Amino acid sequence: MLKDVLATFPPLDAGKKVTSVLSGGLDSTIVTYTLVEKYGKDNVVALSFNYGQKQSIELEKAKTTCAKLGIAHHVIDIGFLGKVVEKVSALSASGNVAMPTIEEVLGEPQPVTYVPYRNLILFSIAMSFAESNDAQYVFNGLQAHDEYSYWDTTSEFTKRVNSVSELNRKNSVKVISPFVEFSKKDEIAVGKELNVPWLDTWTCYAGEQGHGACGKCPSCSERIMNFAKAGIKDECPYEIEIPWDKLIEENSEV
Repeated sequence: MLKDVLATFPPLDAGKKVTSVLSGGLDSTIVTYTLVEKYGKDNVVALSFNYGQKQSIELEKAKTTCAKLGIAHHVIDIGFLGKVVEKVSALSASGNVAMPTIEEVLGEPQPVTYVPYRNLILFSIAMSFAESNDAQYVFNGLQAHDEYSYWDTTSEFTKRVNSVSELNRKNSVKVISPFVEFSKKDEIAVGKELNVPWLDTWTCYAGEQGHGACGKCPSCSERIMNFAKAGIKDECPYEIEIPWDKLIEENSEV
């Protein structure tokens, strides 16, 4: 699968680099590893954002990933966003919106785990950084499962962002979402080929409470289920016991 993914990545012009929007989560970490495999570590620059999120531990995971890969890493502080959305988003560290379970968000087109216009803001900053630092493409970890709940994670969203970028008269930067049609199981298969250290990724929306990921929030539930489908026991520590053998047996054929 890795070979097929890399074949879809466009070539770089001479003297150009690629920018990876690296949250520290599973999706963007796997993308960053594929970029280093394709373009070489000297041609990959990672951008992470502190936007006032509860799961700020993911920034430490991003830092670890970049250190292991030997790539340049910049953390951009846009903490104002957490304050702006604190009344409506469960991901804001300064807000009081309760974190839902996976059962509470199933079928919900825009759950409280949505951060209003976050990806548009992040991509805009990433494109500004890319144009200013000789980067030709901005890669990100959008994937298929998210599109059912978040309008700003879809292939159509990426397409329209690029339509705006094409108005740039001199240095149009292209946004690429290589996994936007992939399930998390597919991503995990790619990550396995690249020997991505699962422990270096963070998915939980609730944030680190001292005992690992919560294992109950929508993001944890999706991660656990897709590791089971991939037949892999996740290295990430969880606050609750995960019956891996049972889950893998039940889901490995899915």
